[in-house]
Amino acid sequence: MRRTIFVFILTFFSGVFFSGSTLAQEQPDTLLSTYNVFDHFRLPGPYGNRIEIIQSDSVEQAVNRNIEHNRLSSGKMQGFRVRIFFDNKQTARTESENIAADFAVQYPGTAVYRIYENPYFKITVGDFRTRSEAMRFMLQIRKTYPQAFITRESIYYPPL
Repeated sequence: MRRTIFVFILTFFSGVFFSGSTLAQEQPDTLLSTYNVFDHFRLPGPYGNRIEIIQSDSVEQAVNRNIEHNRLSSGKMQGFRVRIFFDNKQTARTESENIAADFAVQYPGTAVYRIYENPYFKITVGDFRTRSEAMRFMLQIRKTYPQAFITRESIYYPPL
């Protein structure tokens, strides 16, 4: 008798539980985003022209979710940099300071990152989304820095 009552109660609560969870899944996923790119496209342009985008709501939600994820990721992504110096000699610290200062003077628009990872002092430059962008830049600086090579690192979002 007790088993029958226990099975009945278990069946009743599992039915209530699963029916409630299917109702929750039918509701659309909501995301509180600070910026909706599609709202920007719906605004009239400088001459009164408009863009009409016909698409599924799930596309808009996925794009907004990606924008929100990027906003929360502290402005970093996987990309490439060009390493122009790494050494572990006793004079490596002063050499790295001098090389970083010289590079900043020669290429003022390019970011310079000087780091110390035990036991090496390293200088990497640039924030490149693709290896081909990094290769193009490396070929430009190859005359001045013949030992330069490309590394995969976490980079700040470069301007488009």
